[in-house]
Amino acid sequence: MEPIVITGLGVLACNGLGRDAFWKALAEGRSGIRRLDRFDASGLPCQIAGQLWDFNPEDFMRKTTVRHWHRHVHQAVAGARLAVEDAELTKAGYDAERMAAGVGTSIGNPNEAWQTQREAYESHGYRQIDRRGSSAFSGHSATVHLTIDFGLRGPAVTIASGCATGLDVLAWGATQLRMNRADAAVVGATESPIFPLSFASACSLGILSKRNDEPDKAMRPFDRNRDGIVLSEAAVSVVMERADRARARGARIYAEVVGFGSAAEGRNPLVLDSKGEALARAVRNALRDSGLEPHDIDHIEGHGVSLEMYDRCETTAYKAALGEHAYRIPISAVKSMTGQAYAAGGLLGAAAALMTLDSGVVPPTVNLDDPDPECDLDFVPNRSRLNDVETALIAAMSFGGTHTAAVLRRMN
Repeated sequence: MEPIVITGLGVLACNGLGRDAFWKALAEGRSGIRRLDRFDASGLPCQIAGQLWDFNPEDFMRKTTVRHWHRHVHQAVAGARLAVEDAELTKAGYDAERMAAGVGTSIGNPNEAWQTQREAYESHGYRQIDRRGSSAFSGHSATVHLTIDFGLRGPAVTIASGCATGLDVLAWGATQLRMNRADAAVVGATESPIFPLSFASACSLGILSKRNDEPDKAMRPFDRNRDGIVLSEAAVSVVMERADRARARGARIYAEVVGFGSAAEGRNPLVLDSKGEALARAVRNALRDSGLEPHDIDHIEGHGVSLEMYDRCETTAYKAALGEHAYRIPISAVKSMTGQAYAAGGLLGAAAALMTLDSGVVPPTVNLDDPDPECDLDFVPNRSRLNDVETALIAAMSFGGTHTAAVLRRMN
């Protein structure tokens, strides 16, 4: 079977817009978390976020489109445009009916719709509600715009599987190519959870950090003194092709997409299994799908979400799936710098892994000053390092215990 490869990468993260800015920030250990200014959060215990601080959607879309559709759509299209340009996909000559499109998002961005349309309804009745209102905040609207803006007429899908979404949509795209349903795929994930209801509900659950005076130190995966997550916006897109076509047209190849694995706990919507058995199964499934053994893994881009239950479950899972080799693998948690972007989190990890495979630089887990004794693996504290990385594992853990792992490999 001809290898599936990634030839384009587009990233929008709070610590860097664009692939190069994002990677420079990660390598230097720079966080993009600050005091939020999207709305008045003075009445909430958490007042910090990872916004896309300098993102202007009009740089990527027409003003009318920006006005009528919501931020998760803006981000998805912008990320895809960066990836398509990076891959020079428009010069590749693919048949539009053989080009797949997929976007993942967990919550869309309903706040704008509810606020605007509720005011219109309460003032003038249903006839004054924008006829596009119900579609504007739909998660699927991001995929719709991706197909329209780039003229993609092959298989198309929207996926929502919590924090596993990004890796799940990557797996879907790879499957379209492996099953010969498409010749190229543009897939990604987008999330924009920075609105009052999202923050209020997370505060009610008690999962947000209260380090309002030290925003860049708030996300502390695997650290004894962590106090919760920080919500963030992000969008990541990739272009996938078969290796022979990519080579024939002289495309840059970031990595081969080698395999995937998923598993569910089937236990509780909020409480994870402390033994990490489901995540361990997902990792084993990914290795089996890739035809690899634990000792073949050189690096892990972990979930690292800065919640005790998740961090300890993740650590235990790596030990169970990888045995003693788990102690020899450098593991990075880029959420320590990007915040928790839900659906886009797994692809932020994949983007970091692609750059690590390309450069040999393993990004750090920042703010890891006093490691949790239960999290005793090599989480690359505070400073990046050089490693010869040929194969990388990416893990994503979602609420309710649905987990996904992916394996990427450098092509020689």
